[in-house]
This record gives sequence, C-alpha cells and structure tokens, in this order.
Amino acid sequence: MKPLLVLVDDLTLWSPYYPTSQVIAIEDYLRDYAESRGYVINLCRDYSYLSAGYYGSLLAEARGGQVFPSVRAIRELNSFEAGQALPLRKGRKLDQRLRQSVALGESRTLRLYFGQTDDVALEGTARRLFETWAFPVTDITLKRHQPDVWTIESVSVVALDQLSDEEQTLFASALDKFSHKIWRNRRSLKRYKYDLAILVNPDEKLPPSNKGALKAFDKAGRDLGLNVDFISYRDAARIGEYDALFIRETTRVDHHTYAIAQAAENQGLLVIDSPTDIMRCSNKVYLHETLQRHQVATPATRLIMAREPCDADSIIRDLGLPVIVKVPDGSFSIGVEKARDRDQLQECITRLSQRSAILLLQEFMPTDYDWRIGIMNNQVLYACRYFMAKSHWQIYNHSARSHKSGNADAMSPEKVPKAVIRTALKAARCMGDGFYGVDLKQSGDRVVIIEVNDNPSIDKGVEDLYSGHALYENIMRIMLLKLDQLNGRQ
Repeated sequence: MKPLLVLVDDLTLWSPYYPTSQVIAIEDYLRDYAESRGYVINLCRDYSYLSAGYYGSLLAEARGGQVFPSVRAIRELNSFEAGQALPLRKGRKLDQRLRQSVALGESRTLRLYFGQTDDVALEGTARRLFETWAFPVTDITLKRHQPDVWTIESVSVVALDQLSDEEQTLFASALDKFSHKIWRNRRSLKRYKYDLAILVNPDEKLPPSNKGALKAFDKAGRDLGLNVDFISYRDAARIGEYDALFIRETTRVDHHTYAIAQAAENQGLLVIDSPTDIMRCSNKVYLHETLQRHQVATPATRLIMAREPCDADSIIRDLGLPVIVKVPDGSFSIGVEKARDRDQLQECITRLSQRSAILLLQEFMPTDYDWRIGIMNNQVLYACRYFMAKSHWQIYNHSARSHKSGNADAMSPEKVPKAVIRTALKAARCMGDGFYGVDLKQSGDRVVIIEVNDNPSIDKGVEDLYSGHALYENIMRIMLLKLDQLNGRQ
C-alpha cells in the first residue's frame, strides 16, 4: 500500500482521535517532507489562494502524491459564487425526503463528512453533492426554486476545532470509511500490496462481467495481494484512494466511465481501460483508419459523411449487398444494421446520419460464428467463438424476447488457427498494451478484424470455460506486474 498522510494546522487538533504517526502538521509538511508518492488528506482550515492549506495540496500533487482535496477542487471552491444552479440532472435525482421537507423558496443546509451525512435518508443527496464539492467536512446550503430546480447558496469548509463531540465521532467514522486505512487497532486486517478499485454498475443490463466473474476477480486479486474494492460512479471523488482502477462497466467517451478513467490516470493510478483505450476502441472510424495504416486486414469498408449526398449505387458496386451500416461508437451490436437492398441502404443512412457525422459501411461476411481473442499486455489470455443468435445474423439480437445471444465456445488458444491469433495480436498492438477483446471473422483462408474492444466481456461460464479460475488470476497477475513497474519495483 502507498503511505497515507493527514495534514492538520496543528497536531493538538488531532488529540480527540486515535494517535498515529500518519498525521503531520502542515508547516512540517511544507518545510521538508520529502515523500514523493502516497495519499494525502488535507484537513487544513484555510484553502484560500496561497494559504498553507492551498500549498499543502499543491505540493502534494507536485511531489507525486494523490491528494484530497485536489488543487482543482480548491480552485472551484475559491471561485464559487452564491446562487449557482445545481445541474438539472442532479436536481431531479435529489432524495424524495429532501424534496418533501423543503418547500419552494426555502433552503436547507446539509453537513457532509467525506460525502456522508448523519441523515441516512439523505445519503444519495450527500453523494451527489460530494461529486462536485469534494472536501473533508462542508456545510452546503441548497435553495429550492421549482420542483426540480435548486441552487447552491453557500459552500463552507468546516474546521476540526469547530466540531462537537458528537460531530467528531461522525467525522472519525467517515474518515475511516473514506480512507480505508488503519485509524484504530485491527489485528485481523490482512495487509495488501496495492488497493484496486473495480468500477461496476449493478443496474447495467449488459455488463462486461456477471456476478460470478466479479467474485472470481475479487478472489484472484486478493490471493495475489490486491485489496479489491467494488465501486460505482457515485464513488468517483474517492478514486484517489486507490492504486489501480479496473473498469467492468461498459465504456463510452461521453460517459462517466471515461471521466473516471481520466481522473484516475491524472492522479497516477494504473487504469484498465485507460482513457486512451476507451477513446481509440470505442470509435470504429478511428479503428478503421488505424488498422488500414498498419495494413491489418478488415472487411471492405467505406466511410461516408452524413451531410454529403449518398451514392447508393457506388456503395453497392464496391461492397455488394447486403451492406452493414455502423454508427462509429456502438457497442454490443447496438448501432449496427444490415441493409438488404438499395432502399434499405438509403433509409439506414438517412436515419443513422442523425446520430453521427460519419457512418462506416462494410461488406457483409456471413459466418456461423465470430472469433474473440482476449489479449492483455500483448499476451493471449483466452479464445472464444461466439455463434450467431438464433435466426439472426449477429451474435446479439436485441429485439428478441428470448435467446438474445448465441452460444459461446471457449477453447485453448493453441487450437485456434494461427492466422487468427497472428491477426488478433497485430490488431491489438496497433491500439496499445491494454486489455482488449479482438473480434475477427474467418472465411476460408481469409481472416479479417471486425472490432477491437477495450472493455471485453469476461463472464463466469463463458470466456472462462476452458481456463477456469486461471483466466482471472492471469488478468490480476498482469495488473500486479504493471503496478510494480509503475511504482518502480521492477
């Protein structure tokens, strides 16, 4: 684990809490503390520009630490103006109890302890406010103007010496939960080498990993010395607590998965999938251009601009019929359609052009199954065949009432045709050294790349059918290796 430091204005302020060498006076930290990496929680009273509290966070970042609150958060606090509107999405999601207790034109002040509040019914509201105002202890006043329209009237930081005995208990409990560190004796707590956050969304209909796979990742990580913690987007402000982030939620660039990945990478975490991988793999136009430049085989492809006239006859001459029409940022076969004739082609292009300025058109290659080769750090981890959904031309059929996906057949990579493995590795190297699921089609001697996924599915009973628990161990072992390299241990 990385070391943790807590910065306070004066050590006497820590006297109500469990004594620990992890607490240091701000002046000592600013003067000569040379720790280059670690977690820093800044509990100073004053965060104003050029104050000791401001410099505490600034130097912690400069020394390679992961600090809370960040300098960016401090800047946002210092530039706050009363009456800022709460984003409509957050206003709509405020807890029903808060809506019921605050009439139109009235205000309510909430005290947040690391994003928690003493009113259990308002925990959701506290988390949402903490996403924006991420400070140790804050008083935030909200005013209600319309049913879903709220403004933030004030945001004030609460100092340690302003807390009552009861509030000190709430603070200590929240800090303990937030930091995941040792503030009291825990003799039975197992020590781990690194802290790993796995980002999941329990409400996602088609998650990259089912519950069985997540349990297997948890066990494999802990067996190898990784302290695994499952988080959701609500925990985004806590990402600096960890050494690594492993995303097991479907990723998109215009999505919180990308924002969290970017925030984690900015704070020095190992991130799988990295924001670069999300950006590169989620857009089929980028993928096509990259594979073409590196001479990796793909189906015959045309890119068309949505605002320019479409020459359907020319497309049909080049690609034949049917034609596959793709929105560049689709996933799980969403945004991929098949045009069987000229009229359907024009209709698909007209409709899908409303979603994207560029569309990708490809020849249709009918096969009984698609290959998926799982690659991480340029190593083949698994091989799987995904068969087409019943009476459908894709492996997913989202319109079906049942049998939405076809069967899957995992096997030893050694049994996969060498041309498939060779092409998959070449495509993965074009994207980087992250964790990829490379989709391919094989027709006779012809092998082509369909997609390179940055967030490949790993489901219990599917991708692990051949290698079992070893698949999860291999993924966690590579993450451990990358963490050691990142921390200069190899």
